[in-house]
Amino acid sequence: MAKQNTERHTPMRPIRIPDDEWEALGKAVGDRNRARLIREYIRWHLRWPGNKQPERAPEQIGGPGISSKTQEAQDG
Repeated sequence: MAKQNTERHTPMRPIRIPDDEWEALGKAVGDRNRARLIREYIRWHLRWPGNKQPERAPEQIGGPGISSKTQEAQDG
């Protein structure tokens, strides 16, 4: 098997996200757009020039699929 050329790719970073949140994000932005959205949010959060807050759908995505652990974190 040929080795993949990763020189033009960013390195993979492990990040822990609950399954229900990951699945809901995939439904909201598309399975192949989750990483792009996370990178956009990081750039916006760091206040890098030319980066604005990522767009999101006007409707609420949460609801019954949200985990109790996620809800506890939101409630503080």
